[in-house]
Amino acid sequence: MVSFTRYFARLQLNLAAWLRLFLLLAGLMGALGTHAAGIKTIKTEADILPPRIELFARFTVSLNPELDEALRNGLTLPFVYEFKLTKPRLYAWYRQVAEGFGPNATATHRLSFQPLTKQYRIAAAGVVRHFNSLDEALTALGTLKNWVVMDGADLQSEDFAGKLRLRLDGSQLPKAFQLSTIGNTNWQLESGWSEIQLRRPAETEPVQ
Repeated sequence: MVSFTRYFARLQLNLAAWLRLFLLLAGLMGALGTHAAGIKTIKTEADILPPRIELFARFTVSLNPELDEALRNGLTLPFVYEFKLTKPRLYAWYRQVAEGFGPNATATHRLSFQPLTKQYRIAAAGVVRHFNSLDEALTALGTLKNWVVMDGADLQSEDFAGKLRLRLDGSQLPKAFQLSTIGNTNWQLESGWSEIQLRRPAETEPVQ
């Protein structure tokens, strides 16, 4: 009876030790997860307003410590929205050939940090916005409204399909950074292409 009691006590100690180890590892994994960089697609939508198309999107953007440090040290991070038409197929193929098989439209948003004011800045299409925190800046960076693409194409909603993505464009970084980040996954942020959905009338937002 005494030996059984000792065995049971040792078993409890072992289980307690394993439980503490599990909680420690879970905490470490959670901490690592909070620092993982990436871009995730929430939604990508379009309003078809012949003769133009307006795009709306929402992404979550997060930076890892290496990108955060580079940003705070004065490096501007260029993020690019890219749109690709996929339907009507014949017209989409024609546009791909005419535009060198690249995206049909791009929009660059430049994220920077101002050390004197301790503010973050996003510059896009001649408009500059300032934010008091990185979270606010990244939320704004991942929000796209009323982006006009394919102006003059006169496409109808039943004929339209397209894709959208957001990525960090390493080709726009200074040459020294381009060379030093080759093969570094910390600098390869991309949402991947997402199919664009047509918006319902109730979802229409005013132009800002």
